[in-house]
Amino acid sequence: MSFDEELPPHALVVDDAATIRFYHSDILGRAGFTVHEAANGYEALERALVVTYDLMLVDINMPQMDGFTLVQRLRADPIAAGCPIITISTESGTAAARSLRAGANLYLAKPVDAQRLLMIVRGLADAVLAGQSGQAGQAGQESRTERLPT
Repeated sequence: MSFDEELPPHALVVDDAATIRFYHSDILGRAGFTVHEAANGYEALERALVVTYDLMLVDINMPQMDGFTLVQRLRADPIAAGCPIITISTESGTAAARSLRAGANLYLAKPVDAQRLLMIVRGLADAVLAGQSGQAGQAGQESRTERLPT
């Protein structure tokens, strides 16, 4: 996460359920993020190709493009590849392993507790910032810094 002194960190919340998007957006907004939302994988991919995000929360089960495919495509993009991605779903069983294989940093089962999510987000921020002293995390800082209006 590239926490710029002048710009708040930006997060993208991707879920086909409006109530879940609102819930996660509210949590991240109160934590200081500027939050954008997408209702499916295609919409999220379009946004991620023009905006550099510091964090993405991605649902697994969505119409048009599922979360696994979205994560794989993001990891294949040289600029979006460095963004921490948390996948979230009601699925159990192999969903967590599939998410990690696709390239997610973490899998969480719904419903996600607000305090736990904040703790995890802060931990990811610390890990990414520590890695930026070397080469880790620099891909997301290349050229896409445009911010969409909130």
